[in-house]
Amino acid sequence: MGGPLIGMTLVGFVAPTYLHYVKNISIPLLSLWLVLLGGSAAGLALLPSFFLGAVCGYLLPEGWSYLASVAGLAWATVVGLYLGGFFSTNFLEVLLQQKKIWWTTYQRLVNTAGSFLPSAVALLRLSPHMPFALTNLVCARLPMTSAKIWLFSYVGLLPRTILAAYVGGRLQDWRVLLERERPLWELLFSLVLLVILTYFIRRTARRFGHGNTSR
Repeated sequence: MGGPLIGMTLVGFVAPTYLHYVKNISIPLLSLWLVLLGGSAAGLALLPSFFLGAVCGYLLPEGWSYLASVAGLAWATVVGLYLGGFFSTNFLEVLLQQKKIWWTTYQRLVNTAGSFLPSAVALLRLSPHMPFALTNLVCARLPMTSAKIWLFSYVGLLPRTILAAYVGGRLQDWRVLLERERPLWELLFSLVLLVILTYFIRRTARRFGHGNTSR
């Protein structure tokens, strides 16, 4: 499951060399490319979904960044769920047993029955228990319609995707702060606020996930 991290590392090394080409592309066209290429890469487990949102936030103006990251997430979810249908349950369970938290979360999800199952899918997507690619494999095996799985997956992924776009946008601000030689405390204060916000989102997701899936 290290593919997304490897892909993110490669992009991090290569992107600065070609970043100047992006300035010559119109904002709508760049947004479309990020949705199609970035969303496909995230759906194929070549890039982390959070990274897609951060890149949109960094490269695009604020309004466009949220639009592109949300649309890219929608496309990544479609690609990931479609791809997940090609893998067997046995293959999935072998992957999940590599980490106890993955296996425990999976067992709780498959034992969830009735009307709460769609909400459990949204909580699974929101929580940090599993990587995006692995949750695609899990959700693709659930006894729900494809449309319902996509919808609740999308709802669960929205908060952290919007947060990722926000973080990417703040990276632009930090670069400006450094270029203008503004006080270092402004940079550190912004960074601390983002870390605290991320921590509380993850903690809330874990609490809801443990509380609801154990019912």
